[in-house]
Amino acid sequence: MNAARAGSPKLVRRFLAEHVAPYWLLQAEIGLCVLVQVVLELVDPLILRAVIDRGLGDGDMEAVGRLVALLVGALAFRVAFRIVSTWLYSYGGLRVMFDLRRRAYEQVQRLSPYFLRGEHYGDVLSRLTADVDVLQRSAVYTVVGAVQHVLTIVGIWIVLVFLDPRLAGILAFVYPVLALCLWLTNKHMRVESENARTSIGRLYSFLEERLGAVRLIQEFRREHAQAKRLVRVSRPWMRANLRLSMFGSLQTSAADVMLSIAPVLVFLFGGARVLDGSLSIGTLIAFYTLAARLQRPVSLLVDIHIELQSARAALRRVYHLIDLVPWIAERPDASAPTAVAGRVEFERLDFAWDGASILRGIDARIEPGERIAIVGASGSGKSTLAALASRFLDPSGGAVKLDGLDLRSWKLGELRRAVGVVPQEAQIFHDTLRENLKLAAPRASDAELRAALDAMQLGPFVAALPEGLDTEVGEAGLRLSGGERQRLALARALLAAPRVLILDEATSALDARTERAVLDALRERLAGRTVVMIAHRLTSVQDCDRILVMREGRIVEAGTHAALYAAGGVYRELYDEQSRRES
Repeated sequence: MNAARAGSPKLVRRFLAEHVAPYWLLQAEIGLCVLVQVVLELVDPLILRAVIDRGLGDGDMEAVGRLVALLVGALAFRVAFRIVSTWLYSYGGLRVMFDLRRRAYEQVQRLSPYFLRGEHYGDVLSRLTADVDVLQRSAVYTVVGAVQHVLTIVGIWIVLVFLDPRLAGILAFVYPVLALCLWLTNKHMRVESENARTSIGRLYSFLEERLGAVRLIQEFRREHAQAKRLVRVSRPWMRANLRLSMFGSLQTSAADVMLSIAPVLVFLFGGARVLDGSLSIGTLIAFYTLAARLQRPVSLLVDIHIELQSARAALRRVYHLIDLVPWIAERPDASAPTAVAGRVEFERLDFAWDGASILRGIDARIEPGERIAIVGASGSGKSTLAALASRFLDPSGGAVKLDGLDLRSWKLGELRRAVGVVPQEAQIFHDTLRENLKLAAPRASDAELRAALDAMQLGPFVAALPEGLDTEVGEAGLRLSGGERQRLALARALLAAPRVLILDEATSALDARTERAVLDALRERLAGRTVVMIAHRLTSVQDCDRILVMREGRIVEAGTHAALYAAGGVYRELYDEQSRRES
């Protein structure tokens, strides 16, 4: 997933229009505070000149006292406005970045789970975290700082010209040279900033995948090999950041050299003017004080310029995520049927993934209230068919229909309410049992939660826990066994009560006895609803109304267990082979 190709100016204008402009009043308050702060920074050198030339020069200590009091007041006001403006732009920047992250996260929620697998997952995670953090630093400090420093520089130059135009003209010699140095290194910094942001996304992907597979790595004793792999994955990130640091150092060094020449020029030419009487000592000191103050904002602007390269790269990556077109999108004319019977139809269904054909010419019809099993060898297309039936994928050809209406014509919210899926790998949040169950039914009472748990043979287990429904289940539910996680997911599906429930190996972690009790409870609780069971364990589907047998992406047989076994085809072959393995 590459970064957006739109130019930086266009993206910056878009960012300002979409996320900064809504807070225009806050931005105006920040601007006013910054402007007052800048003006106050220009006042004290002028007061200092008056102290030297008028107060001390004339021996008027009363005037000196008044001017010193004015100087202290100006400093106090400057500090106060700095504190207020810091709070305002910190709050404003954080608020803007919160809105941007929320918008990006909402976009991720619309993406297909199949898109978010593998490398994409880590890259998306880095855009939501590392890239937004870079933008947050820029929004909170860099942008406001840049405006303040630019205003400070402009204001200082206006005052310098007012104090002595000829000396200001001599001092201006150093800045075109500095601008040339920045321009020569700028392109290289943009390239390395892009490389750095892209490489950190790949590093996130690597770490996320390996941290989720620690047990596998330990099992095959690959800790050292994976550590070496981390070094290889990290090299592009290290290389890009090292080059970025070097170009930044060149810019900073150029700024330091040029700005160090400025005081020399001031005293060289200004001192000669004082000696010949054409410039007062107070004016020279005020001029030098202001010229010295140029060094800090110019140096900080160079640093800001370096950081803005990373911010522009991060902005492109975040907006590319926001602008992604979801694989599964709701049509403008999508409808929401008022009642759902639960009839599922596959019509000449084809599906291909990365050019490889997975499903070919699937034709089947499941009547409302039917209990259907889909079986077949691994890789025959069973789970893909389930993903198409729940519209987490769209077909390459043909259609999947629910109650005669193509799934692509359903409103997604209504479709998700009508069709539920329980996958083999139960997805459990790091939260309490209650909150994991209420994900499906937010308004369910504790009695309803316990009834669903009882049906899935989890009632005694939960009742024995010291905190009961308030028990934390750990990251990904790892405090529960595999079978407990599956039964918790099934209880959650019961609470959701969809008209069509697809069980994709949803009981594979259960022993035969528990599986039978769970399936009996499901049959009772889901009476009148359409149930599609995908299973490898064929003994669990013998009492289904029909069994569809898949091979190499096609439905090759259909019928009851008895009829299929008697026919002596693919189903009997699978059943006998499984019986031999289990005996």
